[in-house]
This record gives sequence, C-alpha cells and structure tokens, in this order.
Amino acid sequence: MSESDEIGYAEALAELETILDALEDDDLDIDLLASRVERASHLIRVCRDRITGARMSVEQIVATLDAPAEDLAGEDDGDDGDDYP
Repeated sequence: MSESDEIGYAEALAELETILDALEDDDLDIDLLASRVERASHLIRVCRDRITGARMSVEQIVATLDAPAEDLAGEDDGDDGDDYP
C-alpha cells in the first residue's frame, strides 16, 4: 500500500496547512524549504486524488439513481391513447 493510500484527505489537508504556516513564518529554516515544498506537492496530489475519487463515486451513485427513471419513461404502459373500452 502506498503512502497516498494510507493518509486520508483531512489528515493531508491538515498537514498542508501546517506546512503553509511554516513557509509563511519568518523563522523558516531554509535548509528545510525544499523538503517541505516537496512534501506539500505530494499532499496536494493526495488531496486531488481523493477529490477525484469522491467525485467519480458520487457521479456513479447519481447515475444509478437516474437509471430507473429513464427506464420507466421508455416503457409502454399499455395505454394506446384512446379512451374506448
């Protein structure tokens, strides 16, 4: 299992906020700058992957909700339009 599979969206976002706070700090250790930016880049990819996965899941769920209505609209109800017995 890769690291991006192990970390959740909320955890990745919280870590990104921590990194951003550190980058905005005037006391930033310049020796850590590249590694923090690299970690932030990874976390952004994790968040994007999670958002994409959630969007695709929601779209699939909505598609299954719409499918029965579409099927019913195409069915013949036996009424041919005339009101005579």
